[in-house]
Amino acid sequence: MSKWKTSLSGAVLGLCCLWWLPAAEARHSCIVASISETLLGGQSDTPLMPVKINNQPAALFLSYDYESIYVKNSASMNFDKLVDESSWETGYVLNTFGTREKAHAIRVKTFSFGGFNVPDAKLVLLKGESKQSVQGLPVIGIIGNVFLNNFAVLFDIKSRKITFFEVKDGCENKEEITKIMGGDFHEVNINANANRLEVAVRISGRKMHFFINPDLDMTEMPVGWLADYHIPLVKKDEKSEVRFNLNEGYISNIATVESLSIGDDTEKNRKIKVADKIFEGSLGLDFFADKVVLVDAVNSRMYFRKSDGVSQDPGHNLHFETSKNANIDVK
Repeated sequence: MSKWKTSLSGAVLGLCCLWWLPAAEARHSCIVASISETLLGGQSDTPLMPVKINNQPAALFLSYDYESIYVKNSASMNFDKLVDESSWETGYVLNTFGTREKAHAIRVKTFSFGGFNVPDAKLVLLKGESKQSVQGLPVIGIIGNVFLNNFAVLFDIKSRKITFFEVKDGCENKEEITKIMGGDFHEVNINANANRLEVAVRISGRKMHFFINPDLDMTEMPVGWLADYHIPLVKKDEKSEVRFNLNEGYISNIATVESLSIGDDTEKNRKIKVADKIFEGSLGLDFFADKVVLVDAVNSRMYFRKSDGVSQDPGHNLHFETSKNANIDVK
């Protein structure tokens, strides 16, 4: 699965550690502050968060598979006049059609959500216009791991809730985690691989690593792993799906494996996509959709359990990659 890659990873770090005002009271000894927000969309949509950019309401996807905060113009938001040539040189994007296009740094006066405001925020403006919308808000881009990795983020997609915790590095208290998770939970280590997060997964007893990508509609792995790891299939569906990565199509099929295990949690007869021309596995939206998941990138841990929430509307299969599927390399 393709990703937006950029050398500007430090560009939006100014957003972090500015949000937690003195009035925000720490509720736990390992937590400096926290804020919750209601997610938009439905069960088939990538986690979508309402935001305001220069006081204009909009929505952004959330995924650890992307790096910076990327935005596009929409019918109600025009970022062209906010291009900040003093921040970085103009960069170029290699898009899905194999051609190069410009990508710009922009500076907005305020970036806010949940009542917290960030002044002079730096974002990356991509070419073209976003056509997606959710609940009356334009969906204009995605928040990536340069932002998310600074927090412990609690996803409860069934209950349409997300909570950001500013946590102390190296601080872990199981009693606090139990209170946050609200029930019995599983836990695993997170590894950082080129600024992306991955967890160990066993497919039918064979161990490999999967990246965390809630923007991907379904967990997938390379078809080559079936032979490399001698993974037996219970079933392979006939239906195929074609995706495009750097102007090259690749085919995926839904298969059923004997088991998928993360930590001490095992799902039997688990459905997973197997695809050619990809080289990595990814935990997709289906992993998050029915669970409460706490991703603590600061302390390299992930906690999860089944959600008690009630399923919301099915959604409209809104994903960032449906509007743009490319690699970015801003110089």
